[in-house]
Amino acid sequence: MRIVFLTDQMTRVLFLFYFLFSLSAAAEPTKVICELNGEYSITYKDLKKTYLSEGIEFFKNLARQTQQSLFLLDRAKSSFAETDWSRDKIYAVQYWDIDTDNEIFQSLKYSIEPSPIWIYPEASSRIEMHPEGSSVVHFLNNEDKHPLFDDLLVDFYQVENSINWFTGKGKLKVDIWLKHKDGARGKSPKVAIDAFGKCEPQKKKF
Repeated sequence: MRIVFLTDQMTRVLFLFYFLFSLSAAAEPTKVICELNGEYSITYKDLKKTYLSEGIEFFKNLARQTQQSLFLLDRAKSSFAETDWSRDKIYAVQYWDIDTDNEIFQSLKYSIEPSPIWIYPEASSRIEMHPEGSSVVHFLNNEDKHPLFDDLLVDFYQVENSINWFTGKGKLKVDIWLKHKDGARGKSPKVAIDAFGKCEPQKKKF
C-alpha cells in the first residue's frame, strides 16, 4: 500500500476545489450569501495633535494608501480611551454573484442592520484581487463634502467587503472619519465597523 502525503499547496488547492464545488452543482455563476456579525463603534471626539494625527495625511489620499497608513489609522483609533467609543452589535449580509470559472465575483450587494447613517451606498468603488479571494472597496475622496450631510467633509472613508475562497468566510471592515466644514471640534463623527461570518450558497435570487 502506498501512502501519499499532501503538501500545504496541494491541500489549499484541494480545499479551493471543494469549496467551489460545494457552492455550485452545475449552474454558473453561483449566488453566495454571507451572514456577518460584528461591532459598530462611533466617537465624536477629536484626535489630539500628535504624530498619529499627522500620520492621517498618509491615508487621506487613496492613491498613496499603504500598509503603513492603515497601521497609523488603527493606531489613531486606539489612541482614544475605551470610554470615548459608543459600541453596539451589528449584523450584515453580503450577496455575492461569483464566476466560478474564473474564480472572481461578478457583482456584490450588501446590507447592514442597523444601518449607520454615515454610509453612502452610491460611493465610488474599486475591485481588489488577492490570492485568497476578492475585495470590493467603496470610498469617498478626502476633503469632499459628504453626499448626505452638507456640513460634513470627508477625512477618510472606506467600506471594504471581502470573501475568502479558502475559508469560505466573509468580512466587512468600515472606517469613516468626518469633520465639520467650519472646523468645529468635538462634533466630528468617527465610525468603525468590523464584522465576520460564514458564507453559504444562496438558495433564492435577490
